[in-house]
Amino acid sequence: MKKELIFAIPIRYYYKNKQKILGVYERYISYFNHYQIKTVLFSLDNLDIVLNFANALVLIGGDDINPLKYNQHSKFAVFNDDIDNLEFLAIRFALKRKMPILGICRGLQILNVYFKGTLKEIPNSHYGFHHLISSVENVKKVNSFHHQCIDEIGLNFTILAKSEDFVIEEIEDQKRMIYAVEYHPEITLDEDVIKHFLKFFD
Repeated sequence: MKKELIFAIPIRYYYKNKQKILGVYERYISYFNHYQIKTVLFSLDNLDIVLNFANALVLIGGDDINPLKYNQHSKFAVFNDDIDNLEFLAIRFALKRKMPILGICRGLQILNVYFKGTLKEIPNSHYGFHHLISSVENVKKVNSFHHQCIDEIGLNFTILAKSEDFVIEEIEDQKRMIYAVEYHPEITLDEDVIKHFLKFFD
C-alpha cells in the first residue's frame, strides 16, 4: 500500500468585517487533494506539532517579503513580518527534519531569501501575462501573478527553468530536497510540478 502523504501549509492572515481570519485559499488544498495528498495548516502555535508528523512543507503565495531580510529597502513592498518569521522558522524546522520543501510563487522567493539570495522587480512585459518557460524537461505556458522575482540566486540552488524574458521560474536543491516554482500550479492543476516534487519520496 502506498504511503499516505500529508503536506503542511502555513496560514495566512485575512480580515473580514474588521476581524482577523486565519486560513489559506481553498485552491491550494484542492490541488493537493486532486493528487490524493492530504494537507494540514499550521501557525506559530502548532508549528512544531504539525511539522513533526507531516511529510513535506509547502510554502505558498502571499504578500511580499520584508526587503530588510535581503538587505534592501522598498517603499512599495507590502509585507507581514509575522508570516516571514513563521516561514523562516518552518524552513529551519523542515531542514532539521530533512523534510522535502515545495515553494509556490512567494514560496520560491522566501526560500531564495532564506538561503542568502535577493529579489528584484519583474520586467513590465511579465506581470499579469501568461508566458512560456523553458526547462530541460519541457516548454510550457504558465501564469504570472507576482511583481518580484529572483535577482541573485540563493546558495546551492540550480535554475531549472526561465521565462522568455529571463525571469527564473523554477529552482531546485536536490540534496536538501527543495523544489520551487514562481508560478501558481494550483490554479491549473499542473501535473508536472507535483510529479517533479514527488520524486523526493521515491
